[in-house]
Amino acid sequence: MIDETDKKILMLLQENGRLTNAEIADQVGLSVSAAHRRVKQLEASGVIKGYGAKVDRAEAGLTVLAYVFIKLDSHAEDHLSAFEKQIKQMDEVVSCSAVSGGGDYILQVVAQDMDRFAEVALKKLVRLPGVKDSSSHFVLSTMKEAAGWPLSA
Repeated sequence: MIDETDKKILMLLQENGRLTNAEIADQVGLSVSAAHRRVKQLEASGVIKGYGAKVDRAEAGLTVLAYVFIKLDSHAEDHLSAFEKQIKQMDEVVSCSAVSGGGDYILQVVAQDMDRFAEVALKKLVRLPGVKDSSSHFVLSTMKEAAGWPLSA
């Protein structure tokens, strides 16, 4: 279980993963060694899964972002497993979650342009095992992007 100090550390690292242990210690009121120990514990326990750069999608040449709802024709374990295995191999699919409601999965898909998106949608996604239906919803603009999880909530 994480305490309030761990939450403060996590919020700082979500904002800037390059903070030093000294900077973390200063901002949360710990010694450098205590801050280092807590960060290592958070990493070892799996709360911190890794570190990475925040890349601007459009500046990196990925101008199309779409949410694709997928409905499968069967929920048999072998169908679900085959679908999930192939989704994990598709670089264009940056996120895939099983959902409740009208569809079975929601995918976040990026592409360089609409032609590339059409290629992914028509030649890859709809041909995946067990796909019965799909619908694509394109992001026109983004008002807010998550910098991390709201741990103070």
